[in-house]
Formats: sequence, C-alpha cells, structure tokens
Amino acid sequence: MIRTSYGFHIIHVDDKQPAKVKSLEEVKSQIEPIIRQEKVSRTAENLANTVESAARTQGMDKAAADHGFQVVTTDFIANTDSLPGIGNSPEFMSAVFNANEKSPPDLTATQQGYAVFQVVQIKPPATPTFEELRPRLADQYTSERAQTLLDQKTNELADRAKSLHDLKKAAKELGAILKTSDLVSPKDQVPDIGALTGAASVVFTLKPGEISGPVNNGRSGVVMMLLDRQEPGPAEFAKSKDQVRDALIQQKRAEAFALFASSVRQQLEKDGKIRINQEEMKLLTTPRGEAGS
Repeated sequence: MIRTSYGFHIIHVDDKQPAKVKSLEEVKSQIEPIIRQEKVSRTAENLANTVESAARTQGMDKAAADHGFQVVTTDFIANTDSLPGIGNSPEFMSAVFNANEKSPPDLTATQQGYAVFQVVQIKPPATPTFEELRPRLADQYTSERAQTLLDQKTNELADRAKSLHDLKKAAKELGAILKTSDLVSPKDQVPDIGALTGAASVVFTLKPGEISGPVNNGRSGVVMMLLDRQEPGPAEFAKSKDQVRDALIQQKRAEAFALFASSVRQQLEKDGKIRINQEEMKLLTTPRGEAGS
C-alpha cells in the first residue's frame, strides 16, 4: 500500500522482470524509423539551405528552376491568410512579417518542411474603402441570406410533413427532393447529410413512420422519416462482439476495483488505520450557498 495526495492505493504486481540492456535486434524495429526520419529531415534541411543560398546569389526564379521548384507570387497578404502549398503557418507568417521590404531571400521552417521567401513590397495598414470591401460583403451577405432561406425552407418542410403525417406529400408540395436510403448504422455516411452524428443522430430515436424536425448541417437542410428499424443480426453482432466484450470487461474491472477499494477502505477505517476529519469533510461537501447557514 502507498499513500499519495489523493489517498491510499493498493498496487498489485502481475509480473516483474530484471532491468537489462536490450540487444540491437530487439530495438531494431524501433530505431529504423527514427533513423530514416532523421535522414529525411537532414536532406530536406540541406536542400533548403542550398536553395536559399542560390536564391540570394542568383535570384528566386533561377534558384527554383535549377532545383525543380516553382516560385509562387502572392498578392498582399494578412498574417491570418492561408497560402498555397503552406496553408495556415504561424511560423511562416512570423518570419514574413518580421522581414524587411526587398530584403534578400530568407529561409524558415514550416509544418510541411521549409520555405524560401522574399518580401517584395509592404503595404502599410489602412482601413479598406467600401469599394474594396464590396465583393467580400456581397459574398458574406449572399451566404448569410442563403443560410437563412435554407433554415426557413427546412422548418417549413418539417412543419408541413408533421401536419400531413406524410413527408412524401409535403416534399412534393414544397418542391423538395425526396430520397430513400438503405438501412444505415450510426457509423455510416448518408448522401446530403454526412455522418449520422450530432443533430442527424435523432433518426435513431424515431419509431417507424415518425418524422424528425429540421436538421441543418451547414451545407444542406433535411427532414427525415424512419421507414424501418432492424436490430443487429447475429452476423453483425459477431463482427463487433470482441469490441463489445472488451468494453464490458473494462467496465467490470473498473466496478470490481471500485468495490475492492471501498472494502479495503472500510476495513482500514475499522482498524483505525484511516481517520477522517468529519468536520472538514462536511465543509468540503457542503454547497457554497449553504456553508454559512
């Protein structure tokens, strides 16, 4: 038995092996991937340094062409932008926004590897004009309006289907597309819906013939009706029985350990080896609102 800040713990030792130095054969499979990765990293770093040196002396275009790369030129960027071939890289953006205008090409590490870059021009921060923002605002308004209309249409379809007790008839009245799927499980992907998780998982709570409320996954809105429900057969159960069995074993072990720990604690309390400060325990378990009453 050991004591920690969390209480007393009983540890059961299943096996014990003397310490030893593993042979090369025993660790070979673990070492080889590490060595290969280190070689790849060194090769990439050496190549990046070579390209950077060539870019400084010969220019970006020639250095890239000589080593089979392509120069990508961007418009003005913000430090939160995602760039082609780099994506969202705080390391890259930090290096770029700390560089001077028209300074020699420089090298920085990214999550994907390395990047050689050169800042051609720096545009001072400025509040954009309405004309500059017009395309972005128009796109944002169009997207928000489309989402609002989608929500309205999906709600209307759900209300009408429940009123008629007929999803097919409601879909025809409102011009919605009606699709039927095969039997699905919670792990399946359904066209126009995706994974049957989140709001879409409501379908597994329905009874045959019941109609769901509106389900919106951001890309499409759907209303679902359960046509049939089948419990897993012996073949499907056999596929997952090992997983279910392991989960049950883990659950039973946890319950058995909790029962064992409780029994040991009671015995230790009975033998006087554990003393509980009842006043302190009362303070710790009393809700804050009742502590002063």
